[in-house]
Amino acid sequence: MKYCCFMIRSKSIWLMAVVLFLVACKSKKGTTVSKAKEPTHKQKEYRFLSEKLNLEVDRKDNFKLYSFVGEWLGVPHKDGGCDKRGTDCSCFVRMVYEEVYQRILPRNSVEMFNQTKRIDSMELKEGDLIFFKIKSSKISHVGIYLKDNWFAHVSSSRGLMINHLSEKYYKTYYAGAGKVD
Repeated sequence: MKYCCFMIRSKSIWLMAVVLFLVACKSKKGTTVSKAKEPTHKQKEYRFLSEKLNLEVDRKDNFKLYSFVGEWLGVPHKDGGCDKRGTDCSCFVRMVYEEVYQRILPRNSVEMFNQTKRIDSMELKEGDLIFFKIKSSKISHVGIYLKDNWFAHVSSSRGLMINHLSEKYYKTYYAGAGKVD
């Protein structure tokens, strides 16, 4: 009988230990620790471009356009040039249109101006062309509109760069904007 009671008691202790173990291991609702999601490859690319261009780039933007501009950022100006050793404004815009929009534009800014539909500066959209008359009575410079009044162009003194239309220099020489049909 002693042996029987001992067996029952040890089985009870064993059963209690198992129950306690199972209860202790049960997860509690609402106490999960969420792990921060790792950014996707595309999100990393947008972040990299945003930092490189010093301009917020997100999924609403034309990634191919911003990526192309990012690849060419800092390329020096060279009259008549059309590669990464040196380019001029019209060749850069022409290459953007070939690469990003699969469209062939004329080689110079005056012809580009003549072939675009005039639009008001308040109607500017990504990819529209911005024209300037710099110390001239005719169109002498072209850039490509990005967003929020930022545009990419090739400066004769500083190469491919991004500027804001509100800057005094560009406001002074601004000649109009056009949409490629």
